[in-house]
Amino acid sequence: MDKLRKAVWFMDSLGIRAAQGAKWFILIFVFVTLFDVGLRYFFNSPTLWARELVTLLFGPMWMLIGAYLLITDEQVRMDLVFHRFSTRKKAIVDLITFTLFFFYFGAIVFYGWQDWWTCFINSEHTRSIWRPVLWPFKLAIPVGVTLLLIAGVAKYIRDLYVAITGRKWNGN
Repeated sequence: MDKLRKAVWFMDSLGIRAAQGAKWFILIFVFVTLFDVGLRYFFNSPTLWARELVTLLFGPMWMLIGAYLLITDEQVRMDLVFHRFSTRKKAIVDLITFTLFFFYFGAIVFYGWQDWWTCFINSEHTRSIWRPVLWPFKLAIPVGVTLLLIAGVAKYIRDLYVAITGRKWNGN
């Protein structure tokens, strides 16, 4: 059981570290936006690249924090009756729904890596004037969803423990 707890801790730590790295995107957003606003209002010379850069970084930021949201149970959930269930019933419902989660996100991981590879091989660029390459931004899709899938495996293990024992998981 100790090895299983360590494995779950490791899986969770991957998602937490990715979110800690992605939080720096917000600082980039602020500086790029302030730079663009300053150029626009003080020098009447807006940039063409600033808004696109913020847009391109926004997707990877959300993709890389998805696993953290699942680990901390902050994801959006339809909670009409779920909150009334016992801990064990919640775990059983999550086990059932997460079986579908694995198929869905497994497909996104598979096709996300294919899309990233195609983008990388073809050296795809945006259609804007500054034409940045897209593959670094598209890489966040398969990486983020892979991290989400790993976090889902950890959650599945915790829920299985709760469903079998009826006791709350006390890992770390």
